Amino acid sequence: MTQHPKILVVDDDSETLSLLSEIISKEGYQVDAASSGESALEKISVGPPDIVITDLQMPGMDGLTLLAAIRMRLPDTLVILATAYGSLKTAVDGIKAGAFDYLSKPFIVEEIRLLVRRAIEHKQVRTENQALRQQLRDRYRFDNIVGSSPAMVNVYKMIARVAQTDSTVLLQGESGTGKELIARAIHVNSPRASGPFVPVDSGALAETLLESELFGHERGAFTGAVAAKKGLLEKAHLGTCFLDEVADISQTLQSKLLRVIQEREFRRVGATEALSVDVRIIAASNRDLKPLVESGKFREDLYYRLNVVTINIPALRERPEDIPLLAQFFVQKYGEKRVTGISREAMALLTRYSWPGNVRELEHIIERAVVLTPHSLILPDDLPPAVQPSAAPTTAEKNTGWATLEGLERDYIVRALDAHQHDIGRTADILGIHRKTLLRKLRGYGIA
Repeated sequence: MTQHPKILVVDDDSETLSLLSEIISKEGYQVDAASSGESALEKISVGPPDIVITDLQMPGMDGLTLLAAIRMRLPDTLVILATAYGSLKTAVDGIKAGAFDYLSKPFIVEEIRLLVRRAIEHKQVRTENQALRQQLRDRYRFDNIVGSSPAMVNVYKMIARVAQTDSTVLLQGESGTGKELIARAIHVNSPRASGPFVPVDSGALAETLLESELFGHERGAFTGAVAAKKGLLEKAHLGTCFLDEVADISQTLQSKLLRVIQEREFRRVGATEALSVDVRIIAASNRDLKPLVESGKFREDLYYRLNVVTINIPALRERPEDIPLLAQFFVQKYGEKRVTGISREAMALLTRYSWPGNVRELEHIIERAVVLTPHSLILPDDLPPAVQPSAAPTTAEKNTGWATLEGLERDYIVRALDAHQHDIGRTADILGIHRKTLLRKLRGYGIA
């Protein structure tokens, strides 16, 4: 939309045309005038206006016929109908035909100003929303889910198939494989793309807090609930709710979530009445849910509701041919033209590494290398010790013949993560440290 919106006024009465043009031009808008529907279409073909104000009753082409022609040629142009026959039927017919609003004659100057201003604001918001949706599509299009391996091609096919449906989707894959990115790609390419995408990290919140965050609460539902609050499910109405780490949800919340999927309704904490919600659920887990069902830790009925369509996302070590593509993608993302690539030796190290943190770890390591390297290419020395081959001893090891405590700790943590499917919470419990301590150590070792 131009900085100074262009408005075309159409009326067969010259005095009315002059009056409308004067009122609108005084508001700072560009104004053009046409004395007939045919003349208006000629002007539109030369330069499309943002808004058209047209009389309904005109000889030759009337206002509704002009409206239909504009809607066909310029669907983004808003049309306001002006009529001396301000009956409800006239207004309804015009609105049904796609008009933005209507004006009744004789005109009230302030009503014209307000209606034009509202139309301009409406068009600006719509234009901004279209630009935002395009940005989202650009960001989360399939091109940004990098990989050409057979395993990733299968993932692309599944995304394309499920995006146009409203089915519940279960994403299964290790931490760092890009489950949220794939969930966003499904949402942005779905009929719900204009609705909200609301992510919920189920594993990061305690049960009582998660219930309040997910379902919302009423005022006075618990200590500190000084006002009613919408839950994330409510905020995802007409869009998609992404439930990450759904395996960590308690049995009580699993039952409530099942009701949402089955009945499309839920109750806020402390509420007596149910609220309806129209939301698509995409769930994700870094653990296989089937063994949890068999052990009684996850509800079987919820599992089958979530498992309508399952997309298994491969670990990075299962698609090593994608590592060079991903690494170069992240160099372009973070390099800012200063760093343009990766040396052959550094790429060989990246390809041989086992990637316990998957794509997220690779991204973190490339970002770190881009920041630290003084060169235009990332060299082996720019990579963290975690990526260096285990056979290559550190300086301290060379001098003493003993492994460092740091190296032993890193290897032990990596083995513990591998043994527990990279579950941060379970691994921290096994190691006897806090989850935050484990995350801090992983970051220090360059493991995302």
